[in-house]
Amino acid sequence: MNDDFKISLSAPADPELPTMGMSSVYRLFEAFIALREKNERQHKLFEQTQNRARDSLQSSFNTFAGDTQKAFQSLRQEILGEKKFSLTLLNVILDLGIEMNHILDSKPRHLPTGAEGEALESWLKSLDVQNRKLWDDIRKLGINLYEAPVGTPYNPALHERVGSTRVDGLPALMIAETKEKGYASQQPEFILRRPKVIVTE
Repeated sequence: MNDDFKISLSAPADPELPTMGMSSVYRLFEAFIALREKNERQHKLFEQTQNRARDSLQSSFNTFAGDTQKAFQSLRQEILGEKKFSLTLLNVILDLGIEMNHILDSKPRHLPTGAEGEALESWLKSLDVQNRKLWDDIRKLGINLYEAPVGTPYNPALHERVGSTRVDGLPALMIAETKEKGYASQQPEFILRRPKVIVTE
């Protein structure tokens, strides 16, 4: 009886019959395959959502960039227009001040006597007062004299050459003399009137 038992234990199992271990492996593989398929579906869905979000963001950014560029160009044109207008206005006021100086510089040295002379003198004094007020306003606008010191290099952007001369000790193309002072606004680079100068040869 013991021998029969040993034989039955040592007999090979039928390979066609699934064992408990094999069915667990099958279930595990099925679960793994199902998980992989689900993961692939979710990955594709995520990619589609990501692509839509990217396209939407790109479109929004392009619109924002276009609107910003248009607003910048519009503001730039507006500022340039205001600058041109301001520059023109400063030049008109400066011209008026310079002309007033010329008028007052050419006033007669000897005035007639009597009532006519007194009236003329009163008129010239009122012109002088108005001229001082005008130049006070010009200075308040930030317009100041711009001089060209003797011995500094000549620069056509900053100086107007009205003649040349030889000066001992100075090389060529240096400021030898200022014939007429210039005017600048806020900084020397913003020249309204270049000083008229004599340049060394």
